[in-house]
Amino acid sequence: MPDQKVILVALGGCSSSGKTTIAKLTATLIPDCVLIHQDDFYKHDEAIPMNDKYGIQDWDCAGALDFDAFEKELDSIKRTGSVSLKLIHNNNVDDPSKFQIEADFLGSLKEKYRKMVSKNYKIVIVDGFMLFNHASVRSKFDLKLLIRASYDVLKRRRASRKGYQTLDSFWTDPPYYFDEFVYHGYKEAHQQFFINNDVEAALNPATADGILAFNNDDTTPIQTSLEWVCNELVSRVSDL
Repeated sequence: MPDQKVILVALGGCSSSGKTTIAKLTATLIPDCVLIHQDDFYKHDEAIPMNDKYGIQDWDCAGALDFDAFEKELDSIKRTGSVSLKLIHNNNVDDPSKFQIEADFLGSLKEKYRKMVSKNYKIVIVDGFMLFNHASVRSKFDLKLLIRASYDVLKRRRASRKGYQTLDSFWTDPPYYFDEFVYHGYKEAHQQFFINNDVEAALNPATADGILAFNNDDTTPIQTSLEWVCNELVSRVSDL
C-alpha cells in the first residue's frame, strides 16, 4: 500500500516476564502485522561472551546479541515494513495456544486493531530482553512497552523451563544462573529507568524515556495484558 506508515512497537522485559507470549498473541490480532524476536539475533554459540567469574557463557548480556545486524534490520523494516533477513526462530517459549481466551474478547480487540490499521498503518512488533539499553536502538521505536514481573515470579517461571535451543546446541541454566546472569543483566540494562535504580520500584518519569510499564505477574489474566497493549498502541497511533 503506498505511503503506508510503519509503526515500530517494542515489547521488552526480563526473561520470563511474558513479553514474547504477549507479542505473539497480539500479532495474531493485528491485520498484516510483522513480528520479530530479538532472540533471533543471538550470535553463534562460539561467539557468546564468557563470564570470567563462573567460567561459563553469558547468554543474557548485550554482547551475546548481534546488535549491528539488529539495528540494520530495524532500519530496513522501518523503511519497508517487511523483514529482509532470513531469521531462525528457536521458539523458546510456552505455546500461546494454551490460553483459553473468549472469542468475543479477541474479536473486540481485532476490531480495534482493524480500525487502526485501516488508516494506512503497518504495525511491526519487536520483542526482546535488550531493547532499551542502547539509546540508538531505543530511539527507533514509536511505542516502548516494558512487561514486568517481580523477582520471585521471574525466577520461578525461569526455573520451570527445561532449557533453551540455541543456534548450535541446547542450553540449560546452572543453579545460580538466574540470579547472577538473567536478573543481573536485566538490572544493569534497565535500572536507569527506575526510581533509585531499583527495578522492583516504579519507573522514573525523568529517565524512563517514554517507556510504559505493565505488571504481568501470576495473577494477571492474559486478557488484561492483551487489552493493555491494544489500548496503548491504539492511543499512540491516534496521537501521530
